[in-house]
Amino acid sequence: MKVSELDTPCLLLDYHAMERNIATMAAHFASRSAKIRPHFKTPKTPEVARRQLAAGAIGITVAKLGEAEVLVDAGLGPILMANQVVGRQKIDRLMALLARGAEITVAIESEFNIRELAEGAKRSGQEASAIIEVDSGMHRCGTGDPAETVRLAGLLEESGIRYRGIMGYEGHAVLLPTEEERRDKGSAALAIIDRHVEALAEAGFPPEIVSVAGTGTFAIAGDWPGVTEVQAGSYVFMDGRYQAVMPGVFESALTLLTTVVSVHERYAVCDAGLKSLTGEFGMPASIDGRIQVRGLSEEHAHLVGEGFAALRPGDKIELLPSHGDTTLNLHDVYNLRRGDEVLEQWPILAARKFR
Repeated sequence: MKVSELDTPCLLLDYHAMERNIATMAAHFASRSAKIRPHFKTPKTPEVARRQLAAGAIGITVAKLGEAEVLVDAGLGPILMANQVVGRQKIDRLMALLARGAEITVAIESEFNIRELAEGAKRSGQEASAIIEVDSGMHRCGTGDPAETVRLAGLLEESGIRYRGIMGYEGHAVLLPTEEERRDKGSAALAIIDRHVEALAEAGFPPEIVSVAGTGTFAIAGDWPGVTEVQAGSYVFMDGRYQAVMPGVFESALTLLTTVVSVHERYAVCDAGLKSLTGEFGMPASIDGRIQVRGLSEEHAHLVGEGFAALRPGDKIELLPSHGDTTLNLHDVYNLRRGDEVLEQWPILAARKFR
């Protein structure tokens, strides 16, 4: 099948661009002590995770139990859940995955998390593993005081939970517009992590795992002393927002194919709206930038720019999502492409797995 024969709106995934992105990141970490544990929130399909692991990734990072369940069903891991598991229902889902032989380490930030994990482990007869999340400046989740991190490490061991280390995420730095800004903010965040690592080591709890970073700070974190792994995810598809702040490092592999349904004097309209394309990181555009999305409604996008004048109803164009993670979460399959040929479809098995 040709790309032009696909019904729209639909996702296109450039197989070779994705493979090159995986290879580029793998090569970066091949000679470093830190390793890559790519985040599953970007591809959401085992097909990509399997290739990342084959290229040398030491495991996969997830945000939600639903994502972990997809990976365990596919026989992939080990898994780091970079989030807290809260509530008996979710704790029991985690224990059910451990009972299947899955290796999963979860993040904790409080005595409450430890108590729930310990109670779940006792109910199920499983052994839980955890790392302590540190707030390294994003002010979302995590401990802010090294003394509290040390206290939680002790409580983990007292509760029979395997303590494995710490994690942080400098999400406030990864999309800053210049490399200098990302380096300054990222380094400040990593310095915070250092203080927690030092306190843990002095108290007799040296971390086995120090897990940090995203695509925008992978190079900074990968060379930071003491960091053992990097959680970058977006690099594998490289959406429009990331290309704007760090162009040319990785290739844009994911686009949305859409059909022009109406053409007017100053704009055109296509069949991709908010139900198939997101805009919270800015409006999407064509890869060459000659066509821009001016606005999105539920089922339509307004197209402008110097390239719109050549459009005719029925034309199909490709748009680069500004935020790939939320756009792909609206879809069920990737249409794997090589040039103008559609090779096959990959199901996005973890789409909408937000529980």
